[in-house]
Amino acid sequence: MIKVNKVKKTYEGKVPTYALKEVSFEIAEGKFVALMGRSGSGKSTLLHQLGLIDTPTSGKIYINNTEVTALSDIKKTFFRLKHLGYVFQEYALIAEFTALENVHLPARAIGNKINEGRAKELLELVGLGNRLSHYPSEMSGGEQQRVAIARSLINSPKVLFADEPTANLDTVSSETVLKLFQKLNRELKQTIIMVTHEPDDVKYVDQIIWLKDGGLEKIENNNKVELLK
Repeated sequence: MIKVNKVKKTYEGKVPTYALKEVSFEIAEGKFVALMGRSGSGKSTLLHQLGLIDTPTSGKIYINNTEVTALSDIKKTFFRLKHLGYVFQEYALIAEFTALENVHLPARAIGNKINEGRAKELLELVGLGNRLSHYPSEMSGGEQQRVAIARSLINSPKVLFADEPTANLDTVSSETVLKLFQKLNRELKQTIIMVTHEPDDVKYVDQIIWLKDGGLEKIENNNKVELLK
């Protein structure tokens, strides 16, 4: 599903910052993967390269057999909208839109016909079937993040990227979101790559990619993954 070959990211300046140092690895389809490491290890930078939010200084990235690092900016934008989904720390919902309308947004962006039935199904999947007409200001942080997750799935992405999705949530809401990710992974076979700094989060994932000082430290398969209860 994803192949990373010697990816480097350098931020130029008076003193260059080597954010990623020739990182190479592969991620199989249907995996729930955590990118972990100390602050400054390069985990968010790596996620941005994988998610086509940023461009590597050198190296190649393949997603679903497409060398995405070779695409033009316009083709990258279309690939990102059509094949990738995103969930961030900030929910990034449009305040003037209802939950249902927010879920429609990525479909509108690529000119797809609005499928209200699918949007409703996704909100039901994340446990918000009774909140379709509510606005973000009428929902808790955890509920807003679940709307954001439903929105990320509207175009049936090959890969779902999550950048510290529980950082702004309380313990109960965080657990709800992580269990939802695991449900999506197990029931829909959704490939998920998540940046997290919380040690407890690893119990939900299949694999942990550890980064240190911009380099790949180790890759662990999680044989003690906690199943949904």
